[in-house]
Amino acid sequence: MEKLNEIKELCNCIEYSRDVPDKAKEIAKENNIVIIVGGSDDLMYCYGAKSHLTYSCEHGYGWDGCDLTKIKGNKKLKKEAKQLGLKIWWCGKIIADNLKIDNYSIDKNGAFSYTVDEKIKSLDFKVMEDGEVYCTGKIIELPKDFITSEK
Repeated sequence: MEKLNEIKELCNCIEYSRDVPDKAKEIAKENNIVIIVGGSDDLMYCYGAKSHLTYSCEHGYGWDGCDLTKIKGNKKLKKEAKQLGLKIWWCGKIIADNLKIDNYSIDKNGAFSYTVDEKIKSLDFKVMEDGEVYCTGKIIELPKDFITSEK
């Protein structure tokens, strides 16, 4: 968890820009970690470890929430998401479906967030916009048995 915490220190409360600090990307890449941050309400940006998540960097999923383990059309992303249990939560979907994320407050944590299976080591960080929380980003340590969709 040491490297996850180091990345969190660099990323926590960054100003919204769809990007993360270069030093955080470097640490993630060297330590098999993926950093996910949101853009708008329907995009996610991924940085770090070699994977399809980071190879494409920008992914157009998220509007009204998206269980990336069940998406159609992007087999590589779906394969990696299934290994992590990766889901995007957007406040419209959370509210409309009366879904709950333990200890999650839209006011404190922003309009959307990401979750992974409990067995996956991960941490959250806040992304700010004009002094208010925009969204919650995710730092994910890829498991040892993770199979990337990219060579």
